[in-house]
Amino acid sequence: MRQLFILVLCSCFTSVFGQFGGSYTYAYLNLPPSARLSGLSGFNITTFDQDVNFGFLNPALLNEKMDGQLSASHAFIPSGMSQGYVAIGKQAPKWNVTMGGGILYRSYGAFELTDENGDRLGSFKASEYAANWGIGYGTGKLRYGANMKLLYANLESYSSFGIAADLGAAYIDTAHQINIGLVMRNIGTQIKPFVDNNYEELPFSIDIGISKRLKHLPLQLSFTLHDIQTFDTRYDDPNAAQEVNIFGEDSTAKEKKYTVDKIAQHLNVAGEFYFGKNLMVRLGYDHMTRKEMSVETRRGLTGFSMGFGMKINKYSIDYGHEFYSLAGGSHHITLAANLNELFK
Repeated sequence: MRQLFILVLCSCFTSVFGQFGGSYTYAYLNLPPSARLSGLSGFNITTFDQDVNFGFLNPALLNEKMDGQLSASHAFIPSGMSQGYVAIGKQAPKWNVTMGGGILYRSYGAFELTDENGDRLGSFKASEYAANWGIGYGTGKLRYGANMKLLYANLESYSSFGIAADLGAAYIDTAHQINIGLVMRNIGTQIKPFVDNNYEELPFSIDIGISKRLKHLPLQLSFTLHDIQTFDTRYDDPNAAQEVNIFGEDSTAKEKKYTVDKIAQHLNVAGEFYFGKNLMVRLGYDHMTRKEMSVETRRGLTGFSMGFGMKINKYSIDYGHEFYSLAGGSHHITLAANLNELFK
């Protein structure tokens, strides 16, 4: 009975943040690693500056401005969960490339371990880790990059190892302040599954995005389409109420036909406002989160995100907040500095 309980929890653990009904493992790879990304709807593959954290989602964004950049992030998540990411960038002039990587961890807290009678036997923890290292190269307006990720997850006495890669490209037009990104993420497999011979798929995704810095307004707008390899990503809730409108039509059945909603499920929208060089304010919207995590009768701010960033002397401080549901959301903090500036 104890083994059955652990196996069931293991299944929930690997799919709680999964896509399309929880059919993937290592789904934490789709979560934002930093506060800035958290404030930008949780996803952005086109912002091109000194922030080394963007290389985690699109290695083509790794560039010479990230040389010596060190970043440490921590997220406070409801129910005792937490997440952290430490990243660093390094330029290699000899090969005309920029390298960047880091270590990501996610803790799901402590769980109570019981037998089949409900008697407490103790407690156990659940956590996941990822170590990534990438390389970015540019020629003219075109940039290319690749990431390699080593993955590990632990649940009581069960553990899993995996390996994944990202392949990215970007078009950076500084003259017109427009960036376009394309990336294939999480190409890989489990090397050791939680349960023998029960191999699960990774959250593979093809994403495309565009960012534009407005000419007469201190604002950069970003639009990102994720998981474009799967058109219909909506969750089909078997318990959804069968509503009938005044024309006698089944509105729930009719909603399934809405092509616009299917497209919107892929869309993340974000804006970053610049108040001088030392202060930024961010807003974002994730339609998939709003549709899947909100209560139909009271949606609130589910799916929205917000944040800010400021530079004080040689340090950058960022805060991001994502509204998951009425139960709460994440609070993300990032501290960054350039080691070349600190120790020159």
